[in-house]
Amino acid sequence: MIVAREIADELAARLTARFQSHSPAPTWAEQPGFSPIISETQLSRIDSIVSASRAQGGEILCGGARFDCEGSFYRPTLIAGTTPDNPAVTDEIFGPVATFQTFETEEEALALAAHPTYGLCSGIFTRDLGRALRLSRRIEAGTVWINRYGRSLDHILPTGGWKASGLGKDLGREAFSANRRTKAVLAAL
Repeated sequence: MIVAREIADELAARLTARFQSHSPAPTWAEQPGFSPIISETQLSRIDSIVSASRAQGGEILCGGARFDCEGSFYRPTLIAGTTPDNPAVTDEIFGPVATFQTFETEEEALALAAHPTYGLCSGIFTRDLGRALRLSRRIEAGTVWINRYGRSLDHILPTGGWKASGLGKDLGREAFSANRRTKAVLAAL
């Protein structure tokens, strides 16, 4: 998460409270809670990245550990004070972990967002639509959401990352073209 410095403290406090309100529960429960991690192996990987982040100066604002219950549940984690080379920034975590970096200028925000290896998706939240569109053109990611974040259910939109975050696209015309087999049949009559 790359956040304008002037709103960083308030947003960090609100996110911390929100993250701490989550509890583990099966997705089919009457009051569904936080879903489990896909496997113990992935849970250990997440915990290892969070530990390495802490060792390199990341400040754990909340989470940073398993839930104290049966199952592969990891507490939603918010890490501040990370540098661009911190493992929580450089690795694709695929778990409930967010980093919290601040910026003063658009150029600084773009520099923080310019991951050298990955480019799956990005989200921009702002009251200035012109700024959002300007930034979206410069962010190297397969999907950029503006003032929302999460999966699009529109099947005509191609979905997939750039760089090491994906080969090709799912959905949309691109996926149709990539997944069809064409054949030419010629006959003399």
